[in-house]
Amino acid sequence: MLDPGEGGGALTANRSSLARPAPALVLTTLSLLAGCVAGPETGQARAPGHGAPKVAVDVEDDDNLPVVPTTDPERTRIAREMYLRGVRLLSGSPRIDEAIREFQQSLEIDPLFYRAHFKLGICYYMKGQYPLEINEYKKCLAINPQYVPAWLNLGHAYLARDGLEQARAAYERVLEINPHHAVALYNKALIEFDLHNEPESRRLFEQFLHVDGEGEMGERARQYLSELQRREVPAPPPARRAGG
Repeated sequence: MLDPGEGGGALTANRSSLARPAPALVLTTLSLLAGCVAGPETGQARAPGHGAPKVAVDVEDDDNLPVVPTTDPERTRIAREMYLRGVRLLSGSPRIDEAIREFQQSLEIDPLFYRAHFKLGICYYMKGQYPLEINEYKKCLAINPQYVPAWLNLGHAYLARDGLEQARAAYERVLEINPHHAVALYNKALIEFDLHNEPESRRLFEQFLHVDGEGEMGERARQYLSELQRREVPAPPPARRAGG
């Protein structure tokens, strides 16, 4: 059995081995198969109650937002200016409450600006207000159900609350959109490991290694596969007693 995450319950898979995207890596070694936590754009770790992973980077370029057809270009322009002010307030030394106000005002002007909901989710994550974080990702996805960063962060947020089934469903949505998403493959493999769905865990780890077998996560994935293979070897029969 693997060691539980710091402060966590008696879990099979170490919750702190769940991955989050770059820029930073924060490593936690607890046992043979301890995993890694990849850092977010915030650079802050979630509280270690379950060794939860951190939020995903918004991979799109905030300075070159896609053009969306609108009946009121001026309102759209103002909403985007407020959004970008909020983004800047989160850089360097984050001024989170001010950023929240900018994103909220942006949404008052353009209620369909889904990326403002996503950024609000990150703000609430940074404040430790995880139910609000989850709610904003859901609002984002209600507008744009194809937005991978929100599905990814939703999975991470559910994992922080030990909601394995909900996290699994979120990662499945990521993989429906992008079957080669390395972080979703890795995290879902760990969830299946934790839920004793070992054939699926093995399949996902192998797929992850095919996509991205380098670095700490690749090494952890190989260690998990070794453990899964060890479990598949049948135990030898008990030795017979002499004269029996």
